[in-house]
Amino acid sequence: MLGLTGSPQASASWKSVLRAVTLAAAGSGAGVEASRVGGGTTQPIGNAMQAAEACFFQGCGDHAPVSSSLDALWSAPGLTRTTVPLRLAISDLEVNNGDIAKLVAAIQPHVQLGATIAILAIKVPFQGRVFNSEGQVIHTGAAQRPIYLLATGPRNQLHTLMTDIRAKAALGGVPTASMQLTFLEDQANAATLLARSVKGVPTNSFSSGLNVQLGGAVYGPGSQADYQLAKLSQRTSAVILSSRREGAIGGAPLPDMAIAQLESLPVAGQLSSLAPGIAVQSFQLGNQELALTITIPQDAPSTALRASVPRGQLPEAWWISWNRQNATATTAREQSDGLLLLLTSLSKLLVAPGTTPAASLCLAFNHG
Repeated sequence: MLGLTGSPQASASWKSVLRAVTLAAAGSGAGVEASRVGGGTTQPIGNAMQAAEACFFQGCGDHAPVSSSLDALWSAPGLTRTTVPLRLAISDLEVNNGDIAKLVAAIQPHVQLGATIAILAIKVPFQGRVFNSEGQVIHTGAAQRPIYLLATGPRNQLHTLMTDIRAKAALGGVPTASMQLTFLEDQANAATLLARSVKGVPTNSFSSGLNVQLGGAVYGPGSQADYQLAKLSQRTSAVILSSRREGAIGGAPLPDMAIAQLESLPVAGQLSSLAPGIAVQSFQLGNQELALTITIPQDAPSTALRASVPRGQLPEAWWISWNRQNATATTAREQSDGLLLLLTSLSKLLVAPGTTPAASLCLAFNHG
């Protein structure tokens, strides 16, 4: 994070973020007990604005060199059965050697005693070296780097604080378009997404909304409101099953990441396995909507199927676009190692027991 002080523009943006945190904390009555976390320890500091100094990251003056170990913040004393502290880390979330499990394990006791989790992500100017979680330099120079405010605490207090930080950062000159705020409890327990439309690939290669015959029984739109019904033609190679009623979800389709699980559904009381070749090819996420492109071979028998996404496994679109998949890509300098895995792991901590899936998209089709 040294590059946050590497140029006048970078330093100004970084200071705006720090001021937003201290002002919002003061306004909420929470106060600030600032610490420098690293090397498995927390070092109290007099003022959070000390993080605006290059020595804070370099390790000089009063600051000894340290490596990232965010779990130390949540492992520090203060959590009891009657007291759930509000804790906030400002970090690039490049945890040591990608050790996400250690950070999640440190946060879990806080959640078990009633804390919720929020993440405010901000892309700010940066000038310096960009490392991956293994300590290897993948870029040197200018970039728009993400920093993250990862916080836990009582729900009402946390929501108020994080919303205020975002507002004050914007007033301080940080563009709102560069910020993403997610409250993981709400994200993890949002209403289940259902199939609301289906399209053919190529376009207009099939008919939808018609009766479908399966196992000697006829299924129609009126009796199967949660299903999308389709008659495929010989030209149909795939379908796009979407939770959005009309229009496309923005953004290019992404290769399958095993987010959704496909299963065959019983027809006329009989359950059969999915035919070979029926598989999720790609997906799109946007505005809390999900679309799956599912390949269907021409010789696949008529089938009813469900694509389900377990709670905690359905990410927000920005989690994917800010996640570093390829260290050699030009976008890698503006992404973070292990972000998608970390946020989905934290999301799972907040899933209510016995709840429905995050998404349950059902389809029944004939060839006809």
